[in-house]
Amino acid sequence: MTEFLHQLGYDPLAYWLFSGATFLLWIVSAVLPWRPAGSAPQRLNTPLFFGIALLVAMAAFRWPAVFYFRAVNPDEPQFLAGAITMLARGGIWWNDATTSGPLVVLPLALPRLAGLPVDFGTGRIVALLLAWGGAIFVYLILKHAHGDRMARLLVLPLACWAMFQIFWDLVPYCSESAPLCLCALAAWLSTTAFRPDGRLRDRWRLAACGAVLGLLPFSKLQALPLGAAIGLAALVWIWRQPATEQPRLGRDLTWLLAGVAAGFGAMCLGLWRSGYAADFYQSYVVHNLIYAQARDLPWSASAYVLSYLTEITWGFFAFHYGLLLLLIVGLRALRDAAWRPLLLGWLLFLGAYYAVLAPGRLYPHYLIFLTVPLGLLVGLQFGYLVQPTKRTRRTPAALWTLFLLAGVGVQVVDRIWDRHDLHKLAPAESPRTAASRLIDQLKQPGDTLAVWGWRPELYVDTQLPQATREAHTDGQLHAGSQRDYFRARFLADLRTSRPAFFVDTIGAGDFIRRDPAREGHESFRALDDFVRQEYALVSQAEPIRVYLRRDRRR
Repeated sequence: MTEFLHQLGYDPLAYWLFSGATFLLWIVSAVLPWRPAGSAPQRLNTPLFFGIALLVAMAAFRWPAVFYFRAVNPDEPQFLAGAITMLARGGIWWNDATTSGPLVVLPLALPRLAGLPVDFGTGRIVALLLAWGGAIFVYLILKHAHGDRMARLLVLPLACWAMFQIFWDLVPYCSESAPLCLCALAAWLSTTAFRPDGRLRDRWRLAACGAVLGLLPFSKLQALPLGAAIGLAALVWIWRQPATEQPRLGRDLTWLLAGVAAGFGAMCLGLWRSGYAADFYQSYVVHNLIYAQARDLPWSASAYVLSYLTEITWGFFAFHYGLLLLLIVGLRALRDAAWRPLLLGWLLFLGAYYAVLAPGRLYPHYLIFLTVPLGLLVGLQFGYLVQPTKRTRRTPAALWTLFLLAGVGVQVVDRIWDRHDLHKLAPAESPRTAASRLIDQLKQPGDTLAVWGWRPELYVDTQLPQATREAHTDGQLHAGSQRDYFRARFLADLRTSRPAFFVDTIGAGDFIRRDPAREGHESFRALDDFVRQEYALVSQAEPIRVYLRRDRRR
């Protein structure tokens, strides 16, 4: 089985035959109408079949990147290490991902339910499923607004983006994956809670939307502008219901706010019962506020940030500018369009750009926040443009041609001619590989690991849980206002858990900390004293030093 998967992922002929066949099957499902009383292919082409065909095509195109079982993104192993630790400790609050909350880490624990390991492969499968979920929720929103036949076509640009993506910073599990899927879910719940005429039809869906929005702060605070956009749209929809008496408006609003309170309150209750509320506030809330204020680039450089990220991210140029063109063309539909769905689309669109630009940093994975809002708004707006009206009794073929060329065609051409396939990369040996093998030889059931530096890959390679609350020690090394807090907590965790292994990765092979004399564990005197007393050096393959607890050497 492993050889088959390797051949499928790395052999160009097998890859393009399989992915091309699944792509054509999905396109046929998008074009062929679903008719319960029609021919056999039309009866079988249900929305469920369309969704499954999309998932299979996404897996086929992304497979080389999924099968590449090595870290290509510095954040991915951090979240995987957190999931390994979460499973070992049986709780979601102890491990700490600093700028990301526990709901970013939690989905990575799900493969264990199927008996699979928590590693780079399963992490990327979870990322694929979350991207698929975002596309499916957009399809369902478009189906609610424009019907199933048009929704399948209107979701094509977003689905192609999710399908063709192989960029090294976006295919791995990113901190934006889970919160964006939560936002797509909340948007679908809020949209389908109302009838086409604007009247509320399902308060439970409205409350469920509120509950998802209440959970959102515990995933990633950077996603809050998108959550605010969904909440604001729902408030306006409630307030502007046609011919609705005031008491009913109050009850509808109460259901939405009760849902928010339920989701947020449940997480706060769990945090309070865990006993880590103070740590969560310091390492997540305060740390995020400090991070947001320390911008690398000013707001005046926003155009540069967007253009730079769009150009360096494989495939995003075709998706981004193609959909912006369709968005501009679709502005002609505003006078004939229903304002309620477009209010949600435009608020999400603006919130997504704010979320990408607010940190003022050149991190490509922030672009993930743009994908669902942009795909949704273009689909909603263009759907009204191509619908026959009193003035245009037939849909202009030129508009559909433009939509398919700008939304799908340029992405297909870009993917076919892309020279950056991950299947051309070969996993290389490194000092980290030797360290992981040594730890694997010496580890025992119940062991834990502590890493000084930014190499959380060691937790994933060895499948050992964290002995400290963070998977890397950037907080302990960054000369900021919180360094003493993070150092004290790191040392306290070490003294409490007494891990079997302590590894110092500072040096040329570390992600960001490369000066052993200034940043090695010896630079933290109390930590150095603890390591000298409790541990013995058992391996030193520059720059990684592996220490084993002294009582384990007997």
